[in-house]
Amino acid sequence: MNLYIKTNSDGNFEGNPVFEDNLIQVYGGIPAHYELFIRIECPSNLLTSPFQKAECTYTKNDTGVWQDTWTAIDISEQEKEDLIAQTQSNPPGPNITLNVSTLEWIPNIEKPNDGKTYYWNFQNGEWVLYTPKVK
Repeated sequence: MNLYIKTNSDGNFEGNPVFEDNLIQVYGGIPAHYELFIRIECPSNLLTSPFQKAECTYTKNDTGVWQDTWTAIDISEQEKEDLIAQTQSNPPGPNITLNVSTLEWIPNIEKPNDGKTYYWNFQNGEWVLYTPKVK
């Protein structure tokens, strides 16, 4: 289903994209002041920090078609403080500390160094020896 976006006399968009079917139902066709629009999903690797948010704007691409354009925006200091406080108030288990630079929980107990493979059990707050399941 095609999408279209309304444009004004300055060539800028107005509002949000609408389905072609809706325009046909309302106007009996695609009005001249509506232009083709394509959805672009937010890239999964856009955010490089837990202190960023994705912002979407509408821009014209090289072929003159409107599309979603995604940008990583740093959150405000207040949003950052609130996010850290909220994360600290909900630890996933005992014996861990929040790294406030990365928002990652770090075990307070050193991982055993005996050449074996361990994983951190957040619920119990301890290192557990990994034993592969035998089929």
